[in-house]
Amino acid sequence: MIYALVALGYTMVYGVLELINFAHGEIFTMGGYLGTTFLIWVGLNDGFPLSLKILYVILAFIVSIILTSFLGWLIDFLAYRPLRKMTRIAPLLSAIGVSIFLQNFMLLVWGTAPVKIPESAVITGSFVFYGINVRYLALLIIGFSLIIMGLLTYFVANTNLGKAMRATSQDMEAAEMMGINTNRTIAATFIIGSALAAIAGILITMFFGTLKFDTGFLFGIKAFTAAVLGGIGNIPGAVVGALILGLVENYGIGLTFGSISYMLVLVFLIGVFLQYYVLPRRPLAIEGKVTRGAEKKSFKEIDNRILKAYWGGWLASIYYLFIVREESQIRLHAIRAIRISSANNILFLMIILTFFVWPEYQISSQWKEVIAFIVLMVVLIFRPSGVLGERLPEKV
Repeated sequence: MIYALVALGYTMVYGVLELINFAHGEIFTMGGYLGTTFLIWVGLNDGFPLSLKILYVILAFIVSIILTSFLGWLIDFLAYRPLRKMTRIAPLLSAIGVSIFLQNFMLLVWGTAPVKIPESAVITGSFVFYGINVRYLALLIIGFSLIIMGLLTYFVANTNLGKAMRATSQDMEAAEMMGINTNRTIAATFIIGSALAAIAGILITMFFGTLKFDTGFLFGIKAFTAAVLGGIGNIPGAVVGALILGLVENYGIGLTFGSISYMLVLVFLIGVFLQYYVLPRRPLAIEGKVTRGAEKKSFKEIDNRILKAYWGGWLASIYYLFIVREESQIRLHAIRAIRISSANNILFLMIILTFFVWPEYQISSQWKEVIAFIVLMVVLIFRPSGVLGERLPEKV
């Protein structure tokens, strides 16, 4: 669920600006560094009374949240606000540049050696639940993530600042004409997202015991995957996506390719059913607007061409897209046919490799990042809007 806290920051920024803040992973790492450095500075150890330990841990969270929130505001002020009226590629490149700068800054300040959090600051202990060893700290992280999700959902839907965020997301120029200070609203979004990243940074340091300067890069990529999986811009979707990704990562380790091949066969059969039966008969939302190309053809001829696009796979779809250049819903179906056909071909190749070539190969912990990448690709192919769908514009 650590992914969820980081993914919520991605979702908050994307929901308002439709910008992927790739520096968010480094902000997460900075929050962990600041909190851990504070605890090391005060010299927290087992000799401290319990009440003083709790006080220092709370102060570490507060210090990290304040400084990291200021960092988030500063990044928006210096790196994003001047580029707000430009094309989307400009702030995206700026985000990548900020990410590289922050990572090298942490490398210079804290070095390459991992920073270890004092053991006295970590919640220890666990219990057994149906044969599974569950850490109390893991429960704290899960509960905190769910509480934050609920509070953010309420905040965006019911508070004045939340309504300003929704108005800015819907139409920035109209929001400014209605008296909303969009720069202040966007800055508040970065501050909230950075505060969540600071909390996640300290919690992940407690969970693993150490933190490195490049930890945030990997966690940022995984959190972005979780946000896309649940539906980018969707606050509950970020938590759902993080939960799904975490379960797939943990329970995917130890499986053999031979056992995975049976699951791939099931998914492949579903994909074939979608390609040859469901999708050719499912109307697209845009089909209500008949274009010029569709007006010149009978509906029966259009239906036949749509069936050929799906049944012919790549060849037929590419023919309709680039040779015939249809100006109707046939073109849209051809694009969708290429997607589903590509996915089915990839699945078929994976079945051959896992069932016949490497059936005995066992997935190790080194495959975690690969699993996250595969999950992201599958979601982007089959459901680009995510499990719960992207944030939809709504009237404020």
